[in-house]
Amino acid sequence: MIDKSIKFSPLEEFHKENSAKLVEFAGWSMPIQYTSGIINEHISTRESCGLFDISHMGQIFVSGNDSKDLLEKLTPSDIEKIKPGKVKYSFLLNKEGGIIDDLMITNEGEGYYLVVNASRINEGLSEIKKTSQAFSNISINYLNKNGMIALQGPNAKDIVFEHFGEISQKMYFMDFSKVNYDGNEVRISRLGYTGEDGFEISSDSKTILKITKKISKDKRVTLCGLGSRDTLRLEAGLPLYGNELNENTTPIQADLSFAISQSRIIKKNFRGAQRIMNEIENGSELIRVGLKPEGRRPVRKGTPIMKNGEHIGEISSGGYGPTIKSPIAMGIIKSEFLNPNENLQAKLGDNLISMEIIQLPFVKHNYFKKGKI
Repeated sequence: MIDKSIKFSPLEEFHKENSAKLVEFAGWSMPIQYTSGIINEHISTRESCGLFDISHMGQIFVSGNDSKDLLEKLTPSDIEKIKPGKVKYSFLLNKEGGIIDDLMITNEGEGYYLVVNASRINEGLSEIKKTSQAFSNISINYLNKNGMIALQGPNAKDIVFEHFGEISQKMYFMDFSKVNYDGNEVRISRLGYTGEDGFEISSDSKTILKITKKISKDKRVTLCGLGSRDTLRLEAGLPLYGNELNENTTPIQADLSFAISQSRIIKKNFRGAQRIMNEIENGSELIRVGLKPEGRRPVRKGTPIMKNGEHIGEISSGGYGPTIKSPIAMGIIKSEFLNPNENLQAKLGDNLISMEIIQLPFVKHNYFKKGKI
């Protein structure tokens, strides 16, 4: 039963019309799956194209002369190097270098478009507004009336190019374009959360509903819920806030050091720099790893990870990988046990299940990057 106090996507009635199973997630009514089921949605995304409602994600537009400096204060990214029309993956950090949230930052030319996690909208907005008080020329606009969908999979590009003729077919992974659709502004980014080539599309409530209805009629498209989005991101080795990421976890512990700009590392001028630089130079106490359990039984979040009777970590995400047809997991373990093909155990009650450390991702990423044919 959905609580009436929660938020609703602009696509709520569309989901009901298409027999979605709705659940509460991060204070939103969202589809967990449709009638074809999570595994079919997952496979359809890998083989053709999945359509996901991601309207629960927080969308924020930051502008003003001091917007670049504000974002450099909040993140370990070199904001000036994000060219107009480009997207950068980054983090909002606290003073200890812990991750308040991970986010996408797009340079729109006249300002920066941020996409944050649904579960961290309040914390993210609060931190941005609090930090902005030290600057004089900042405008922060929470785009809470906008909806957003993701099209993911090998056929996503053809579908998007057919429906949005203004977009250049030379648009690459982490590129952004703003187009006109029936007189309304639409934001389109080539990225996603499944490991597949894909696009995230944002617009006002009426326009995103119109776009969704039209695209959903395409026979190449399968409607997908949060259930398959989670299995897809797990196979792709992508972290989830609240599982792999939290305010005590640094980007180094999360194995996301690639997202810290080299120029900021050299200058050591970001939040939590002392702790993070120490981890870069000497290694972190904890680290995120990929794990492949033996047998067919999945391991779930919170399951203790053992080595020779010692508790060395916990499963952060776990389940069944439909593409590779076996259980898979990610966990946070003591770094001293990070060895190739290290054999660990998951403690399920009185039973121990053997697990092998696997290099992430479990399924290769298919992003459309420059130089890729």
